[in-house]
Amino acid sequence: MDRIKLGFIGVGGMGQHHLKTVAQMPEAQVVAICDVNEELAQSLAAAHGGRAYGNHHDLLEKEKLDALYIAVPPFAHTDAELIAAGKGIHLFVEKPVDLSLEKAHRVRDAIRRAGVISTSGYVLRYYKVNSLLRSYLAGKKIAMISVCRWGGPIGGWWSVMSRSGGQLVEQTTHQVDLVRYTTGKEIVSVYADYALRVMGDAPGFDIPDVYSTSMRLEDGTLVSLSTACTMRRGGGASSMSFLLDGELIEAGWTTIKSLPEPNPALDGEHGVEMDIDRAFVDAVRTGDRSLLRIDYADAVRTLAVTLAANESAQTGKPVQVQLD
Repeated sequence: MDRIKLGFIGVGGMGQHHLKTVAQMPEAQVVAICDVNEELAQSLAAAHGGRAYGNHHDLLEKEKLDALYIAVPPFAHTDAELIAAGKGIHLFVEKPVDLSLEKAHRVRDAIRRAGVISTSGYVLRYYKVNSLLRSYLAGKKIAMISVCRWGGPIGGWWSVMSRSGGQLVEQTTHQVDLVRYTTGKEIVSVYADYALRVMGDAPGFDIPDVYSTSMRLEDGTLVSLSTACTMRRGGGASSMSFLLDGELIEAGWTTIKSLPEPNPALDGEHGVEMDIDRAFVDAVRTGDRSLLRIDYADAVRTLAVTLAANESAQTGKPVQVQLD
């Protein structure tokens, strides 16, 4: 395959980011852009090429695509993935892939039946920090992992539980996924407690603003993960700490520090190994799935953990993660 024909459904913030990236690739051709804001779709089509649509059914009926980006809010996933897979179209579905595990399983099964290439927007898997950690931790016994992501609210649909699923499902899904990726182990159970402490005065805000979770990996490793969206004017923190036998590894977005002694194999500043859009375009063009560090089915397993946390917080009881 020489130049792949791409379509886009959903061109808000993340959709536009992917669109602008692939539009610069000579191997890719943007042929169709769809958004419920049809004026926005028309504007972006004029800038990057292709035809504009306000309805994804029209796009999928009229266009011949090699691959499709779906970057809609969590609540807005309907049947686009199923239709596209049925037509043999390769899929990039932004995270989280749905708010319903049952629906996500139907899409996963359709993708498997069709044999199409799939991925999701877990971009942090492509950061060198996390691939280094994955290699280093392989075969080692981890005592405990501590994770935090503290920042501010985004607003709009993001602040509505029925539309985003809350911060853990929509945003801190990245950190949940990194626990799975860096350890190579599944999260099998979760016990969560949420609260709305300081953001209750924000208009339209009904998600918790602080989240505390205790998770267990399949090998018995304990994970403490907290996330919060209380920083109204910016700022915050994000980190992952791995406690091993006599060794502590602290990781940020692009840095690793080992204690009590430096570890030359890990420590230092590290960048991005490969752009996720480049990986997807090259995988579709060449058929080489190994270029992708996550597929749709893997993204569904991360979704299952975050939805289990929501269930636990609601019931007050530990929840076993539905992995299949």
